[in-house]
Order: sequence, then structure tokens, then C-alpha cells
Amino acid sequence: MLNDKLHPSWTESDRLATLRSYRVLDTPPEPAFDDLVQLATRACQAPIALISLIDERRQWFKAEVGLGVRETPLDRSICLSAMLQPGLTIVSDLSEDPRFARNPLVTEEPHLRFYAGAVLRTPDGVPLGALCVLDHGPRDLTEEQASTLTLLARQVMSHLGLRRAVAERDEKLDASHRIEQRQALLVRELHHRVKNTLATVQALVGATGRSTDSFDEFYRSFSNRITSLARTHNLLTEDYWQTAPLREIALNELKPFAESRQPRFMLIGPPIELSADLAVPVGMALHELTTNAVQYGALSVPTGYVQVRWSVAEIEGARRLHLEWSEFGGPPVSKPQHQGFGSTLLQRVLPMQCNAEVSVNYDRAGLRFCMDAPMIEQRLVPAY
Repeated sequence: MLNDKLHPSWTESDRLATLRSYRVLDTPPEPAFDDLVQLATRACQAPIALISLIDERRQWFKAEVGLGVRETPLDRSICLSAMLQPGLTIVSDLSEDPRFARNPLVTEEPHLRFYAGAVLRTPDGVPLGALCVLDHGPRDLTEEQASTLTLLARQVMSHLGLRRAVAERDEKLDASHRIEQRQALLVRELHHRVKNTLATVQALVGATGRSTDSFDEFYRSFSNRITSLARTHNLLTEDYWQTAPLREIALNELKPFAESRQPRFMLIGPPIELSADLAVPVGMALHELTTNAVQYGALSVPTGYVQVRWSVAEIEGARRLHLEWSEFGGPPVSKPQHQGFGSTLLQRVLPMQCNAEVSVNYDRAGLRFCMDAPMIEQRLVPAY
């Protein structure tokens, strides 16, 4: 496509990138451009006028009158040659010009004979195509017609530049609006999550205080529970306060046992993301189960281990999470004489907060905990 005699300062890849930056290819007709081809036909007294843009495989017409098509292959393009010439290209008789004499548009319908095209050039000198007029018989343009066609070509480029500027402005405004919406959503989500977190902390203070006999024991238990809560929230904030992976929530609690030479835990289940309103109580439940296992259960002895298994099933069009905690190889298990915070959380808080069905089996061979809860598919962000 390049004319070596002109030594262009642009490459074909640069030219195509510039053309695409105008975002005009394959767009619907627009009155501003349709008016310009109408003016070209009247000024030049020609039946056909085109705003032709050349890409790597075709010439596409942003506006046309008299030809009846929106594009042609490059091997039929006359504007391709005109685009690479400075100024205005006039071919009085296409059938007499060796460059175009075999062109199907000349030898077949619509039997074109006359062509005049003004290059569409960007302010940086990159050609995009041409504004052209065509006729079915040999002819020429007057000086005034040639001047008018050149002027109209500059108007085409002005409209293309304005069109691109408006599109870029609209994109920036749209991006700014999306950022504002995202920030507003984040503020609402933070508001919602902070209120829930403060309520959880308040409950932890009261429940830990009632289940401990000394300040040191209270401080240790409360600090561990706050640390567990913080780890779950860290996972949530990594995903824009939306979801946290169940495997990572479990690993947060069992990670101290990951370096053991003898496996101390197994995590079995597919990748599952939990929304914040389910991730927080599940994380607290796993913390209480781990703490209990370390103090009294399978993780209190070197030979014990824990298995955490989960799955998701669709029941009546809704997804439900099934989670099992099983302990093996620990001391003999017996039902506790009084209900502490951990038992209360597992047996009362989870059903209330997550609408979960739970069971705790104090099997002598090892504690078994099962939870079946509906998956929360969307964030529960209030409408305030």
C-alpha cells in the first residue's frame, strides 16, 4: 500500500492504529457525514460521492450516495491510490488509466469512468481515506469544484476529530461515574460490614466474659477470637468486601499445624467462595472448633488429626453448603457439662445468623460437626 516515492513518515501499522482511534469503522450513518456527501455531489455535479476509509482488508464508507453499498474489497478501491497521493487526485477516464482499467467497478457495473478524490489526512499527516466523487462518463472538475471538494474533505476530518473528542469525553465521564458508583458501594459496604463487626465484637466480649473465670483467660480467648475475625475480614477486603475462599478461611485456623511432619488436617472440597455474611460466621465456627480441638480434642495429642470436608448441592433451585468437621485419633470425647461460647455459636448462633441446620455429635472416637446452610449469592448491602 505504501508509495515509496513519497517517503511517508508513518508506517501502515501506525496508520491503521490511527484510523481505529477514531472509532468510526462500522458505525451507523450520521447526518453530519451524510450531508457532506450530498454537498459534494451537488458542488461537483456528480451522481456518486463517498467518504471512504481504508483498513487492512477493505474500503468502508462512512457515508455514500449513488453507489448503494457500504464497503468494497481493497482490490476494487480507487481511493487506496488517491489516499497515498498529496492533495487532490483526479482521473478523467478510469478506463484509460492502467492503474484502474481492469477494476471491476470500471469494467462491470456500475461502469465508473470519472474519479476525483481529496485525501482525508489527520493533523499529523496520516491518511485515512478519501472524500471522492465519481461519474459514469469521462469528465473533469472546474477549479471551483476542486477547491470545494478539498474544503469538504477538511470538514470530514473536522467532524471525525470532533466525533472522537466527544466519544473520549463520554468515556471519561462514564469511567468517572463508574468510579463514583464503586466508591459509594464501597462506603455502603464498609458501613454495613463495620456495623456487623462491631455487633460481633460486642457479642464476643459478653460471651467470652461469661465463659471464662479469670482476666488472663478472658484476654487470651477474646484476643484469639478477634484475631480470627480479622483474618476472615482480610480475605474479604482482598476481594472488594465481596467473597472469601472457604479453603483459605479454614487454612487461617489450621495453618499452625501445616508444618507438622505427620499430617494433622485434611481439607477436602471444591473451590468455593463465601459471601461476607456467610464467611464471617463460618470463620468463627472453624476457629471455635480448632480451639476446642487444640485444648481437648484431636489436635491436643501428636497422633490426632482433623478432616474438614465440604460440598455444594443445588436443591430446589438454590445452592446449599454442606460442611463437616471430623476429628480422629484424639482423647475419648464426652459431652461438656456446661455450654460455653463455642457450643453456643455452633448450635444457636449459626442457625439464627445463617439459617443453617447444624448437628454436633460428641462421639467417643472424635467430635463430629455438620452444617448445612443456604449459599448467600449476593452481598447483603442495605439500600441506605
